[in-house]
Order: sequence, then C-alpha cells, then structure tokens
Amino acid sequence: MHRRDFLKAAAAATIGIHAAGADNPEIEETKIAKEYLFSIMPSREMAKNFIAGPQGPERLSKDEGFMYDPQLGWVHCAAIRNHGVNNTKAFYNYEPDGARMIVNCRGKTSRIHVYGNSFTQCIQVNDGETWPEYLAAGFQEPIRNYGVGAYGVYQAYLRMLKVETKNPADYIILNIWEDDHYRSLDAWRPIRFGKVLPYGFTQPYLRVDTQANICRKFENPLKEPKDVYKLCDKDYVWQTYKDDPILKSVLSIYREGDVSRALDKPASVSVGIPVDERVKRDIAEKVTEIHTKQALYASENILEWTEEFVKKTGRHFILMLSYSRRSMASELACKPRFDRSFMEWLKGKSYPVIDTRDAFTADYKNSRLDIDAYLDPFYVGKTGHHTPLGNYFTSLFLISRLAKILDPLPLPYR
Repeated sequence: MHRRDFLKAAAAATIGIHAAGADNPEIEETKIAKEYLFSIMPSREMAKNFIAGPQGPERLSKDEGFMYDPQLGWVHCAAIRNHGVNNTKAFYNYEPDGARMIVNCRGKTSRIHVYGNSFTQCIQVNDGETWPEYLAAGFQEPIRNYGVGAYGVYQAYLRMLKVETKNPADYIILNIWEDDHYRSLDAWRPIRFGKVLPYGFTQPYLRVDTQANICRKFENPLKEPKDVYKLCDKDYVWQTYKDDPILKSVLSIYREGDVSRALDKPASVSVGIPVDERVKRDIAEKVTEIHTKQALYASENILEWTEEFVKKTGRHFILMLSYSRRSMASELACKPRFDRSFMEWLKGKSYPVIDTRDAFTADYKNSRLDIDAYLDPFYVGKTGHHTPLGNYFTSLFLISRLAKILDPLPLPYR
C-alpha cells in the first residue's frame, strides 16, 4: 500500500471512529498502525538482492547500488541507474575501500576525505562529474569521496570514524544536506516516508530528549545478513516498531482530522515528515516544529563528537552544507530558513562552515532570470540532485574557500 492509499484508508478509519462513536478507538488506531507498517515491508526478493550486493557477470547491484553493511546499515557497490541528466544512464563505480571511483590524480595519496549523503556521493551524474572530482582537478590532488546515498548525519559520522581509523586524512569534510538532520532519528527510514525504498532497511540511529539534553546512540539492529529477512516478518516488524516515535509522529498528523477536507497544504511543512495530503495546519506545523528541533539537536551533538575526534587525532575539520532545489528557491526568495537555530549554534565554532546557499545567493544577484529558470541548469528536474554544472559550480565555490585553508597550498596556488 502506497502512502497516499494508506492515508485515504487511515482517514476513512479515523472518520468512522468519530462518526460512529466507536467504543475502542485504541484498537482501531492499532489496526491503522499495523497496516501502515506492513505496507512498507520489503519483499524477500528485495532483501535477497540487498544482501547479495554485486551480481552477475557485470558485478552490478540489483538494488540500485545499495548493499547491506552490519554497522552502517548500507554502503554502495557498482551500479547503472536510469536517472541521469536528460534521461540518460548514470554510471557508478567504487574503489576497494568504498570511495567513489577516483578519476583525477589516481595513484597519489589523498589528504582530503569527504563524507555525507547523495549530495556528496553526487547521485544522478557519472563518475568524474561529481564536485569532489571537479575539486580534485582544480587542486591537482586526489580527493576520496565516501558519500553514501540516503545517509543521515549520524551514519556519515560513523563511516568517517570507520574509514579514518584505517586510512587517516589531514582534512575531513562533512557535508550535511537538509534532510540528513532528520535521518539521524530514523530507525527504519520507510516509516517516515510511508513507502518501500531501495535503502528501506535498518540503520544506526539516535534518540534525543531536547528538554533533558539527552542524545542516545543505538546500533543497527540487523547484525548479520540473515537478519535482514526479519523485516519480511510481520510479527517482528510490529513488535519492533509499534512504539517508534517517528511512527507516532507520522500517524498523529493524519488521525487528528479528515484529510479530505478542503484545507491548504501546510506551507511550513517542507522538511522532516513529508505531508502529501490536506491535513490540519496546526497539527502538522506542531509535529514538524518538534521533529525539526530534535533533528537539529542530534546534528549538534554529532558535530561536537566530530570536533572531539579531529582534535584528539590532530586532523582538520570542515563543515559543508548542501540544499535541495526547493530549499534553494526558498533562500533566493528570502524566506525564513528552517535551520535558523542550527546556524546560530554554528557561529563561533573553531572549524570553517561553508554554506552553499551563499554561492547561489551571490550568483543570483547577477541574474535577470526568475528563480525557477535560474535553478534549472543546476538541478536534475524539479526534485533531483545537482547536474554536472551544479556540481562544478559547487566545486568553484569550495575552491575559493579551501585554497585559503589547506596547508600546504594546492600545487596550482603555490
């Protein structure tokens, strides 16, 4: 059952409860929650492909390049996906240590490692068309790209610890995309999005209490490949996730009213829990406000742990911030930022913060185009990732700032 179909069913059930004055609303709500969880379970075939990783004579993934990892939830393996620029195929290859394939300056030692999600991995473009590769060409030194699609900040942090322990770099760049804050709170990602996903398996996650200033770490519960099949078991799924706070947040938005009412879609709900139906504005905004506060608090803790790690090991840390087309359009329209408190928290930190919104804002001031037309060349479609041009533009912005930070300077700047 897809999210839209579920919401209609949930709404009908909820309306029925209130209209008929049902004696057991808790039983009905349990039924709705079960239907929702069961609708996002992977098939055994999906679980099999996820565990298997590279397959066939071409050694390509059958799960869009996602492959099981006991600690991190998933990593990448070689894949060809039909989602590139202008409806082309995008080719993905990786180094033996999991970094995306090095194109520029192969064979040399890298002093810069980058971590993050798909905006770091640079999904929807080929090997060599990523911003780390454009950056490597500009600096004439290799840059190892450890970005993984769908990672939250916590997963990226854990991958950084795992890689840097074996293969340390002088400079570590952590790139945070807007949804990554929320992903750190997901124990099972499909719960938040209401649909089966190619990376729809479990992951390490955080639980926070902003009032008590508590941020607790939880490991990926699927310790062995065979454990992935547990997500195909309804009893396991229900007992494990029936009390999940993200599930409760998702359902709370919709069970408070009739989603078929002619209400405007809450404009403020642009990040966190997706809202794709007409719901009560006040309920959705309140849930989103709480969710955002928890997500940003989680990222603040992760950055403090990262800062401790680099100080202890003598590394240099750089924070980079990336955004979707929707958020960039909002920024260019001078609308309030969803992460205002986070940006305030970052002020005065000992490490550089490179906000890519600054690059697009400065460039847009010289444009006569409307916002949508201006952003077209930089993003794949209306909801996609950066095009090769978007990645190149990002790399130029990074070069102008990193060239002043790196010691010694890159060869072209000496």
